[in-house]
Amino acid sequence: MKTPLSVIQLSLEDLEDEAAISIQEELERLRRGLEMVIYTSRLDRFEDDFHVESLVLNKVVSASVAENRRLFIRRGIKVNIQINPNFTVYSDAKWLMFMLTQILTNAVNYTSGTDKTVTLTSQHIGTDLVLNITDQGIGISPEDLKRVFNPYFTGERGRQYHESTGMGLYLVREICNRLGHTVELQSKLGEGTTVQITFHNSDHLQR
Repeated sequence: MKTPLSVIQLSLEDLEDEAAISIQEELERLRRGLEMVIYTSRLDRFEDDFHVESLVLNKVVSASVAENRRLFIRRGIKVNIQINPNFTVYSDAKWLMFMLTQILTNAVNYTSGTDKTVTLTSQHIGTDLVLNITDQGIGISPEDLKRVFNPYFTGERGRQYHESTGMGLYLVREICNRLGHTVELQSKLGEGTTVQITFHNSDHLQR
């Protein structure tokens, strides 16, 4: 499936009309869906498919934002990265990038209007380092908060926006559990959502 997607991408590079823009958007949806299927299947053999190392958090976050820049541009949403460039964490780069993509995609898909911002910050608490990803989206109802990490759960707001598969946050939680991280979520209707990933026993300053 990756091969025909790549061929379509190459074919679009010479086109600049509105139809090409629409096809590009659908192509990105296909690519994200395919990636989710692939990573879901990899969970079954996770122990053979991860490599924990010291990562500069700012670099990984910036790379993930850059990878999804078209989505932000298309929706008119800004990104504000406020992460100490010296902070490092122990994680797997590939799986961490996948998790960030799921969270950032949710942040964009559940944000309506323009002049909105997704903000990424970090703070250390003891030996832990916490990454906060905050959007200015539609928020999550109190009755749905306890179920957002369940597989295939989209909630009332998800059904309204027709963008959610209900698998993104579930996969984020499963991957965090396997990597020894923790994920939490706080949200208020009409105000936005913050997803927190805690990296336990991490180095805070790059040596």
